[in-house]
Amino acid sequence: MTDQKKAGATPRQYDQAFKQEAVRLWQSSGQAAEHTAKQLGISVFNLYEWKKQVSRSTRAAGASGLPESKEALQQEIVRLREENRRLAEQRDILKKSLGILSETPRSGMP
Repeated sequence: MTDQKKAGATPRQYDQAFKQEAVRLWQSSGQAAEHTAKQLGISVFNLYEWKKQVSRSTRAAGASGLPESKEALQQEIVRLREENRRLAEQRDILKKSLGILSETPRSGMP
């Protein structure tokens, strides 16, 4: 028996950017790891391992995640306030629609 590898049997190599993006996609999608891995054509075990690597590197780099400059902090505050305003508006619209849909129909209406 020979120890020659068959063509195509070498493990695929993925760069760090792909790994981080795959983990971000998985976590932001709210789907199961198996589904995301299938979409990306990778093993679910790779996805779990990459998540561990990403979380380790985040902790090592300082998990605060805050921008260091004052301007960057101000931009982040403006962005978060805008997002907060938009989400509050969406919530209010949903509350109003729920109120309308939960009303009992008046007599004479189907």
